[in-house]
Order: sequence, then structure tokens, then C-alpha cells
Amino acid sequence: MDIATMTQFFKCCSIINVSILVISSIICSLFSGFAYNVNNKLFSLGLSKEEHNQIIYKILGYYKIVIIVFNVVPYFALCCCISN
Repeated sequence: MDIATMTQFFKCCSIINVSILVISSIICSLFSGFAYNVNNKLFSLGLSKEEHNQIIYKILGYYKIVIIVFNVVPYFALCCCISN
């Protein structure tokens, strides 16, 4: 696999994962009450709304870090390799 193919792969992965992150963030911020009710009925976690929102935003934050480390940084590193 050559550098150009890997660069294209990481570019596509980054676009897909950032899109998922943005859509998830919008849904969680607009429909937080609905998400809380669904999760409470499905999993019976017994959490308050504040605890539920904190957990959801922590998960989104961890997902953002994973996207940056495993998709965006390798993409930019490969772009730097191609330009030299």
C-alpha cells in the first residue's frame, strides 16, 4: 500500500468519523431529554438527568480524542510526507 492510498484512506476515515461526531453532538444537545428517557427505559441505569448528560458528553469527548489521535494526526503526517 503506497502513501497516496493511505492518505486517501485516512482522509475518508476522518470525514466519516467527524461527521458521526457532529451528528451525535447535535442530537445529544437537541434531544437530551428524549435520549435520557430511552436509555432509562432500555437499561434501567437509575441515573439522574445531570449524571446522564455528563456521561454522554464524556463519551463524546473521548470519541473526539480517539478521532484526532487515530485519524486526523496520521492524515496530516502522511500529507507532510507527500509534500516533501
